[in-house]
Amino acid sequence: MDSRGRPDSVDVEQGLRDTIRVLASKARTQGTSIDLVLEPGLPTVNAAGGELNQVWMNLLDNALDAVGEPGHIEVTGRTERGRVVIRIIDNGEGIPPEILPKIFDPFFTTKPPGQGTGMGLEISRRLVRQYRGEISVQSRPGRTEFAVSLVPTDTGGDRQEA
Repeated sequence: MDSRGRPDSVDVEQGLRDTIRVLASKARTQGTSIDLVLEPGLPTVNAAGGELNQVWMNLLDNALDAVGEPGHIEVTGRTERGRVVIRIIDNGEGIPPEILPKIFDPFFTTKPPGQGTGMGLEISRRLVRQYRGEISVQSRPGRTEFAVSLVPTDTGGDRQEA
């Protein structure tokens, strides 16, 4: 991993496993289970590993904050239409429809003062887009899904300048 964020061939599975390991104590403490279900042989993607891990950390930490007890988060990964798609799905109360269009805005947070900066999702979207990826969200009570779509290494996707 290059500390300057230079793109490389990144093992998404390892990054997700590492991120879940880092958040395991928080999940256990609040009674939340995290399941990781990945397609065998998931392709590597063009990205900087540290930046991609920051995306996983932001999305999973937000999911942990959103779920109640007992909470459940499912992380899936598979190839869809020539892209690597990672879905982070939680069983929290959902994001109200009036808030949904704002969640990627800088400094927008639903967390109490002092508990959130409102930058995690904005940064995640920016990082994903640097690598020709997309991030989307769908939410209803009991199910919120963030989907991250990335270019597999073998298709020659490069980082776009921001």
